[in-house]
Amino acid sequence: MNRPKISRLPWTAMMLFLLVGTLCVVAQTERPKPRDMSPVTWEDAPAHPPVEVVRAGHARAVIFVADPAPSPKLERLVDELIVVIRLSSGAELERVVKAPPADQPAICIGDCEAAREAGIDAVKIPIEGFVVKTAPNRVFLVGSTMPLPAGSGQWSNEGTAWAVADFLERFVGVRWYWPSALGGRTVMPSASLVIPPVHYGDQPVFRLRDYYPGKGWTLPAKARHSDKAPLPFAPGAIPEGVTRVDMGGFLPLLRAGNSWPYTIQVHEPQNLHRLGKTYHEENKDLFARNGDGTRNVRMFCYSSAKALNYLLDGCERVWEKGGRASWVTSTCVTVSPGDEAVICSCPDCRKTVAEAGGDWVDGGSLVMAKFVQRMCEAVKHRWPGKKVIYLPYWNYDTFCPEVNYPDNLVIMSAMTTYPMPLKTQRGNFEEAIQRLRDFRTQSSVPVTTWDYSVAWTYGPYQYPHVLRDYYQAVKGLSAGTYINGLHLGEWTNTGPTMYLWMRLLWNPNLDVDAVLDEMCKRLYGKAGGTARELIRLQCTLWQNGPWKNRRVKDRGAWPVPEHIFPRVWTPDVTQRLKALHDQALTELAGDPLARQRFLYWNWSFGAFVKEAETLHGKKTE
Repeated sequence: MNRPKISRLPWTAMMLFLLVGTLCVVAQTERPKPRDMSPVTWEDAPAHPPVEVVRAGHARAVIFVADPAPSPKLERLVDELIVVIRLSSGAELERVVKAPPADQPAICIGDCEAAREAGIDAVKIPIEGFVVKTAPNRVFLVGSTMPLPAGSGQWSNEGTAWAVADFLERFVGVRWYWPSALGGRTVMPSASLVIPPVHYGDQPVFRLRDYYPGKGWTLPAKARHSDKAPLPFAPGAIPEGVTRVDMGGFLPLLRAGNSWPYTIQVHEPQNLHRLGKTYHEENKDLFARNGDGTRNVRMFCYSSAKALNYLLDGCERVWEKGGRASWVTSTCVTVSPGDEAVICSCPDCRKTVAEAGGDWVDGGSLVMAKFVQRMCEAVKHRWPGKKVIYLPYWNYDTFCPEVNYPDNLVIMSAMTTYPMPLKTQRGNFEEAIQRLRDFRTQSSVPVTTWDYSVAWTYGPYQYPHVLRDYYQAVKGLSAGTYINGLHLGEWTNTGPTMYLWMRLLWNPNLDVDAVLDEMCKRLYGKAGGTARELIRLQCTLWQNGPWKNRRVKDRGAWPVPEHIFPRVWTPDVTQRLKALHDQALTELAGDPLARQRFLYWNWSFGAFVKEAETLHGKKTE
């Protein structure tokens, strides 16, 4: 009999496929503890056979979402669950609308009767926390259902969505470094997905983890604030057909969220100037007095009883009459002046400024502190269950220890003096932490921060270790951060740091260097080692540079100063960075995906080199 010839290549490939699948099954019989993921709390695992989700490229399990009306973030993560498992194994998991029978393997998402029978009490899980627990034929991904104050869509308890995110990272091996359409998602291939018996839980250290602009940017885009026109990307950096960097679909994957129920309504009430000329004339003493006696109709006089009553009237409309006021939520009333310095020449304000030494920085702080004190007293008297949230900012961001507040004050500290990229100097870093310690003595709950990720330079730099140290230091003092970004350069030039910032807000005990190691290995292929050296050098330059203890004089403007540039990026350093950059591109020949990712990350590198050549010819201060 003549036997058909069997090609060695397909036979070898098939054996390799089966071997990889077998190894994956073996590897997944132990607790998955990737070095680049946050630690979780492991409990004793139940005793039962492993749960087969995918076997040799074929779906064994289905997906059941218990909530009939899942939140947009949960819906986003469930969609990603289906896509990532397909990309990893080739299997398409079906999403079912009814709880599957007991003999059908399933990923059960959210609080349901079967999860409760497995011992998961969702009401007792801390806010935004989750539990991952297996049972025979079941993988339960259950988040907290602990209630938050009603009346606002500005905060939410998304623990179930975060359970799905953790499961995907820990078991399926996905990472999301930036939006997927631009190459930021990496998935580990595996023919099978078999989940060992496990039981663990986690919750965020910080409950405010938000980033602006949450929608992203349309391409072409500016790389920094001072640019007059968009900066072109290098050929091959943007995949064909991509016209937008979508942060809205990306940030939930990094567990960006807000369950902190005291949300600032920044710079409210706005549009005071639109109240009309007649109103302005009849209520002159409501508004700040200019030096020439005219009124600034964009700004209250914060010594005026009318300003206090204006804000309290909004509280009455919302809390007693069911109406609306832009500065009032269901839990608190905001005190946040318009986006300019608080300066008033009325006799009462001048008297308060004189008490503070006559300077309008400390004086503005004391004017506002006294107003907030009166606001807190009035709110506590009329609505004892409500709070006053205050945003120290502009020229009123100084701590005033002489002012004593009732126990209903909430503070969000705007880090205007030292935004995060400039906290790398030790003096600035320690002063920023002391600032939170001070404000925490006056706030009835942990302080939140309004911080800035400004990347107003083409120069390549990173500061993830500073972020780690900072958030480890403020655990217990702070409830989290609203990151005020601006330009796409923050998620390209400093993209590794921004990724870590979001991760560290979940848990600052994350191993920063392990994350960077894994990131470079996954994203940049043969150039992974070179890319890692490039990031290591960028960290050293910025975090340990020769430009210590810079003081920010102009609040509200934080570009990297031109005189700093040649100190950080000297001619020798620039040459070293360029050599590593060129070496990586050489190593990436033949790997178009890794090359595209590298070019995207290094969007402004060519502009940096040109800027360096110009500035190195100038005198260094």
